[in-house]
Amino acid sequence: MPRRVLAILLVVVALGAAGCADQVSPAVRVGDAAVSNDDLLEEVRQWSGNPMAIDPTQLAGRTPGGYPGELVRNIVRQRIDFMLHQQEFERLGLELDQALRDEALTTLFGDPSRAEEAFEAFSDDFAASFTDDVARQIAVQEELGEEGYSAWYLDAYESTDIEVNSRYGRWDPTTRSVAAPPVAAAAG
Repeated sequence: MPRRVLAILLVVVALGAAGCADQVSPAVRVGDAAVSNDDLLEEVRQWSGNPMAIDPTQLAGRTPGGYPGELVRNIVRQRIDFMLHQQEFERLGLELDQALRDEALTTLFGDPSRAEEAFEAFSDDFAASFTDDVARQIAVQEELGEEGYSAWYLDAYESTDIEVNSRYGRWDPTTRSVAAPPVAAAAG
């Protein structure tokens, strides 16, 4: 086989395998929904790059692209919660609108005008996505009412298949949190 054809074939196989890696091993899977490793790491990057959200001294001495494990596990936990709420939001047939987004900003900051400063280090897309995530949580809480929401919340965590890539830790359904990965897995 000519070297050029072999090289092209190897590139095609490598690209195919790379594409499959995110399908087979996402960062997080909640029911049928998944978040890729790239998307999760982008979320971590957004949070770690915002001094209003994360104290920059907690990130000192990290290698480029390296993030504190506790920060990553907290973001994975938050993403799982957002995904569960989004699934319930869709199941209930709720709709996002500007009033709901404004309510989310008020819940987060007291005064929605403070959002611009707090989100300044986030990309516009990430800030909007985060606002929508919080707005969906609020909408589900309001739709279900206090007792209904509490019952749904507990049931959602107990009945939904939740998986976390061992690179980030181990999902603990009892505490609804992400436990640190074993040392050998964390190094990989």
